[in-house]
Amino acid sequence: MVLSSSPSSSILLPVIGAHYFGGWYNCSTLAPGCFSHFSGYAPRGEPVDNFFTYYPERTPLLGLYSTSLSTVVAEVHAADKALDFFQVLFYDGEVSCGYNQDPNLEHCLNSALAFMLNSTEVWAGTDRMHFYLSYSNDVDSGRPGMFVGNGGEVAFRNLASTWVKAMSHPKYLKINGHPLFQVLIPDIFVSQCGGNSTRANELLDLLRSLAFEAGVGTVKIGGGWLNPSVPGTPGSAPLPHPEGYMQYNTTDIPCDSCNLSKLQGESFFSCSSACNTTGACTAFVLYPNSTCILKSSAGPGASGSGNTFVRVLDPVNYEWRGTYNDAQPVCPDQPNWECQRYINSWFPNATANGAKLFPYEECSSYQAAARGNQTNDPVPYLPNVIAGFDPRPWEEHGASFIAPTGAEFTAALTQLYTLLSDPMNRVFGFPDDSAPNGIRPAGTIYAWNEFGEGGICAPTAGSGTALVDALTNVFGI
Repeated sequence: MVLSSSPSSSILLPVIGAHYFGGWYNCSTLAPGCFSHFSGYAPRGEPVDNFFTYYPERTPLLGLYSTSLSTVVAEVHAADKALDFFQVLFYDGEVSCGYNQDPNLEHCLNSALAFMLNSTEVWAGTDRMHFYLSYSNDVDSGRPGMFVGNGGEVAFRNLASTWVKAMSHPKYLKINGHPLFQVLIPDIFVSQCGGNSTRANELLDLLRSLAFEAGVGTVKIGGGWLNPSVPGTPGSAPLPHPEGYMQYNTTDIPCDSCNLSKLQGESFFSCSSACNTTGACTAFVLYPNSTCILKSSAGPGASGSGNTFVRVLDPVNYEWRGTYNDAQPVCPDQPNWECQRYINSWFPNATANGAKLFPYEECSSYQAAARGNQTNDPVPYLPNVIAGFDPRPWEEHGASFIAPTGAEFTAALTQLYTLLSDPMNRVFGFPDDSAPNGIRPAGTIYAWNEFGEGGICAPTAGSGTALVDALTNVFGI
């Protein structure tokens, strides 16, 4: 599969990858009393030191510790026939696993990445697999303003030095010569920049410049997590809309001239003119990246009036967008769009055995609909398939779903393959100016090894290799 050079065919095979979490290590041997991702809860809610004892079906078959080279080698090799890449979560901080020539790779959360960068054994004999970085800035959510001022720039440059060096690795994923990079949670990144989206844009431009100067190519930076990505506006309470819009209670912004071609596929015309010809239009929003977005008094499929819906871009200039694990469906005909059957379905004791479990098809069909909602996005969107979501071991207050069978996962993957293989696809994938429609068809899987949240396609004691086999059958080459 051609990943780093111009496509030679008008029909491109989809590029498919999985989110990779490197947080599995024996914490107590490193720093007694420190937090460990093995800590969690038994099915009825009792705190436990090792949740795998109570969820033995999640026990990985390739090795548990991401601080073990053998585990990472086995995972990369097992994925080589099924996937094109791991989207590796990069973390800034937490427990140290000891000396590394790059201090940013000392953190145990980055051990797997360190092996990928520094061990030839990881990639020996592999053909298909690559990786790229997703800055998992959730660990920095309590550090607003950390990238502000001269000290903030020094901190960002420090992290960027590791990211850029990683991009020089021969297995780093590039599309048409452009290395990929993702900011996992855009609104936290803006907070890290003091709430200043201009600062956020400056720092991402700095990363682009540093990468170009290092000779690794022009980076294509994506914004993840939100579906769609929404600015963190104080006082607003956005809700996911079934048609890919978000709900706001903020004041409408006056119409202004802008280019709607990215949204509408039409030539330049003014927002005010569009307001005069578009039903239910109350205003357009002009974002700093010059994208003009329709605001409607009643978004598609919404009932009543008075609400404001808007398909938005983050005011930060991301060249593509994606998501992570938006699993729980919404019900627009129910209060606050919350599906009433999910409320309080988690433990303790929603049933005699703990949380109530719902069919996998409920979240997989919602995901399929949510992917379709992005059809008119102004920038490319990286669609996602849920390999399961059951966060009982980590007591997240959200619905849990039964792990998919191989057949169910195959059906979900086939939906994605059909979406990506559509000759008219102009949105779903990575930006690629050399490809038909400017898109390299691509998607992600949540996740390879989120054992605590239940997003697992890695081989386990319960599922064996069924989910990897499904990936190979649908996306293998």
